[in-house]
Amino acid sequence: MDTGSLTLRAHDWVVELDPAHGGQIIRADWQGLPVLAPGQAGRAAADQHAGCFPLVPFSNRIRGAAFRFLDREIHLPHPEYMEPHALHGTGWRTFWSAEASGPASARMWFEHARGVWPWRYLAEQSVSLNSGQLHITLSIRNLDSDPMPAGIGLHPYFIRPQGLWLNANTGGRWATLPEETGLPHEREAAPQDLGTAGHDHCFYGWDGRAEFRGGDDLAISLTATPALGNMVIYTPPGEAYFCVEPVSHVNNAVNMAEITQAEQMVVLAPGERLQGTMTISVRPA
Repeated sequence: MDTGSLTLRAHDWVVELDPAHGGQIIRADWQGLPVLAPGQAGRAAADQHAGCFPLVPFSNRIRGAAFRFLDREIHLPHPEYMEPHALHGTGWRTFWSAEASGPASARMWFEHARGVWPWRYLAEQSVSLNSGQLHITLSIRNLDSDPMPAGIGLHPYFIRPQGLWLNANTGGRWATLPEETGLPHEREAAPQDLGTAGHDHCFYGWDGRAEFRGGDDLAISLTATPALGNMVIYTPPGEAYFCVEPVSHVNNAVNMAEITQAEQMVVLAPGERLQGTMTISVRPA
C-alpha cells in the first residue's frame, strides 16, 4: 500500500496519482503530451484546477447545503467560496489509500465513517491504461445499516486550445439563473456550440460520448458507462482549462422533485453499490 504519490507507466502513458490529497490524478501524459491539465503533487484537489478528481457521494452543488431524506433533515458543510451551497461531495477533500497492481493499473479507496455525511460508505477508484486509453472506474458502496442517497462523478480538467470545438449528443441542458450559477432552474435546448466560454451547466439525456480537441492538437474522445448518464460542461471565461464531467445525476438532484429517474441520485440499500467508468481515448489530431 502506498500513501504518497504513485506513478503508472505503460502503453505510452505516464499517469501520476496523489491519493492522499483527494484521490486525484495530477498528471496524465500520452506520448509525452499532456492529456489532462497538469497539477502538482501535495496540493489539495480543491486548490488546483487540474488533473481529475472523484465526485462522491454526490456531484456538484446541493442548494443551501441541506436536504431532506426519509424524514431526516441533513445539513452539510460548505466551502467559503460556494456559500451557502455544498459542493462535490466529501471524497475530493479526503485521504485515500492506494496500491498498484502493476505498471498499468492501480486502485485507490477510502472508507467514510458517519460524520458530515451521516452514512457509512466505501469509495473505490481503479485506474488502468492501455494503448491510447485511460480508464477510470469509480464506485460507492453503502456500508451503513440504513438506506443512503448516493451519486458519483469524475471531474477531469483538459487544456483549452484556441478555438475549442466540443461535440456531444444530449437531450438538453438545465438553464441557471445569473445569481445561482450551477443550480438547475429550467430545461432548455442545448446550445449548438458547446465549446464557447461561459458554460457551467448540467446536460441531461447524454448518450455517453463527447469529442473535442485538446492541447497540442490531440484528438480526445470521452466515453462513460450508463451509470454516468449526465454531463457537466464547465468553460470558465479567460481560463486555460475546461471540464467535461460525466456524472450520475443532475446538480442539486436530491432537492428536485420533477426530474427523470436517470437524473436522480440513487438510493442504495445496505450493501448495494453504484459504479461507473469514464474512458479517455487519445490520438494525434
